[in-house]
Amino acid sequence: MALRSTLFAIMALLFSSSALAHVSNPHEKIGDDLAAQLASQLQRVNQHYGYSNIGVTRWVLAETLELPEQGDSMYKLSHQLSESLYAHLKERNLDVVEFRAQDYVTLTADGSTNMTRNVDELETQPKLDWVLVGTLSRKDDGAIVNLRIIDRRSQEVLAAANRYVPKHLYWSNKQTEMVDGRLQRH
Repeated sequence: MALRSTLFAIMALLFSSSALAHVSNPHEKIGDDLAAQLASQLQRVNQHYGYSNIGVTRWVLAETLELPEQGDSMYKLSHQLSESLYAHLKERNLDVVEFRAQDYVTLTADGSTNMTRNVDELETQPKLDWVLVGTLSRKDDGAIVNLRIIDRRSQEVLAAANRYVPKHLYWSNKQTEMVDGRLQRH
């Protein structure tokens, strides 16, 4: 009887820990929601255009169209969500191009890399048909994330999505941040 109880307890622990491993963090849920909105719109557009290669850019502040500065709460939000969209779009069978990839692997004493931001080492004309762009706007105690997939040749917006992200999800326990080049307390 004790063996059976122990076995059930072990099985319960195993199953509960694997279930916890599949619980998404808030960024994953937001990224997944945004990708779902875009993918469903692209499926309708697909009949007209066919699927094309998509490049994902970092998201900018809506007011200035510039990247958020380090120290601004929007900086990490822009980075984390735009990077997570690669996986969420691929899960929906969209063709995503990593235009930061070099055509070779760089080997150093610290390790090997394939991606770079050095323009001289990148393809000058990446094979992108569509580009995913995004803007971030401060709203109440959070941010509005607005995304668009744009046809590079015609500038037509093929799909658009947006989502409100509460600030506690991307800037928890922070007392100050840089906003428009000024230190702001919360």
